[in-house]
Amino acid sequence: MNKIVEKMKNPASQLKKTLRGRSSANEGNVRERILKAAREVFTVYSFKEAGTRMIAKKAGVEHPMIHYYFGSKENLFYAMAEEIYNETLPVQESWYDGLENMSLPDSFGLFVDRMLDYAMNTPDALRIAALNAVNIGNIEEIPGYRFILMSMAAMRRIMEEKLPLRGSNREIEMFIYCFYSLMISLIGARSCQAQILNMNPVEEKYRAWVKDASMTLFFPWFKKLLTGGQ
Repeated sequence: MNKIVEKMKNPASQLKKTLRGRSSANEGNVRERILKAAREVFTVYSFKEAGTRMIAKKAGVEHPMIHYYFGSKENLFYAMAEEIYNETLPVQESWYDGLENMSLPDSFGLFVDRMLDYAMNTPDALRIAALNAVNIGNIEEIPGYRFILMSMAAMRRIMEEKLPLRGSNREIEMFIYCFYSLMISLIGARSCQAQILNMNPVEEKYRAWVKDASMTLFFPWFKKLLTGGQ
């Protein structure tokens, strides 16, 4: 009887004992399933709204498995955000390839096209940013949200490495922050934004509108950063 009571009190410790005999390959597969499910859930629900039971159900695993592999919802969200950041970093770098050999309008147009091609097909980071932006009192309340700031910092570093920027630090910082913030709104919350415009968020018409808006608003700024306003 005492053994049964102990199992009920500490299911996580019992789960650890059960999993000790499993292969590392199986454990890796379960961890990846949980991360994949977390990504699917957190692109629909904010950090505060989503629950680990919801994620476990989506992953097809028992609820204690979440705590076995990640310890808490906070740790799981952090691990997911880190995974997305590591995925997008090399992609961001590829957006700038060859731009230095093109005219300014063509180079910025190609940059926007590459960014939209990726973001429209893989909007997870921007959707998660949009969902959580309105729920934050203090940015530290959502673990892993700092990866958004790191993405902006990476974008600046890559721009400075790939392009001969002549703008001031303040101008570069403002350009990146405003551009990134607009993409969070127009792509991360595209279902809402497209409906306001009476468009379908997954059709080419909306993508073309976002590109046109980006060129109109940011190309003059981009040009100034590269020419110093001359």
